[in-house]
Amino acid sequence: MDLGLRGKRALLLAASKGLGRAAAEALAAEGVKLVISSSNAERCDEAARSIAQAHGTNALPITADMFVPASMDRLFAEAVDALGGIDILFLNHPGPALGLAKEVDVEVLEQQFRMMVASPIRLISRALPGMRERRWGRILSVGGSGMVTPLPNKVMDDTLRPAIAGYSKALANEVAADGITVNIVLSGTFITDRVHASTASNAALCGTSVEEAMRRRIENIPAGRFGELKEFGAVVAFLCSDCASYVNGSVIRVDGGQIRSVF
Repeated sequence: MDLGLRGKRALLLAASKGLGRAAAEALAAEGVKLVISSSNAERCDEAARSIAQAHGTNALPITADMFVPASMDRLFAEAVDALGGIDILFLNHPGPALGLAKEVDVEVLEQQFRMMVASPIRLISRALPGMRERRWGRILSVGGSGMVTPLPNKVMDDTLRPAIAGYSKALANEVAADGITVNIVLSGTFITDRVHASTASNAALCGTSVEEAMRRRIENIPAGRFGELKEFGAVVAFLCSDCASYVNGSVIRVDGGQIRSVF
């Protein structure tokens, strides 16, 4: 299937590893020109270089800190200078701070808000005018199951991810007629650094071993396994494509059936 993505230009946040890098690899394989962003300059450079070599496309690194929303202006300006414009905006961020709702630290909440809500919306506001002018654009955010059902020990996910879900749906309704789709890809459990960190934290909270906590996580997935990063990337590429032009304002689960609710 030709996804119609060759020559498109994408800016991907938190894309030097994990789910973000999987998205970058999948888009690069379709001939998309990329700007890879990360707060870690060394990792960002390595990811861009490796992806460019593997897929024969442009992949340029730009370091930016999502905890500083104003830095998104510089990131977007440099990305446009590098690529000539942005057709696809992939919004991801490092794993939010773990913790319990009854013990929430408001200062940490404000910091996480900047990373998880303010910076993505600021970037979207920069990307929209060009997308509307060209009458084509894809805005895709990475979500988590805390958007659907609150998770233990993940108060930041439970509190802030639903904000992006509501904003994305409202925006999709406003710009759908301009040829722009705004969706969320809701990831289940993939083997990433975040999974190892949250599993260790959960184990300490419950007084069990990390091995036992990991076993319980797998048992709660109907597919009986963790997801492979290429499976996540494939869904991202499809949602960014012409083939998915009628998928808008949606939350698409890639979770092996892990979320038990219908909606």
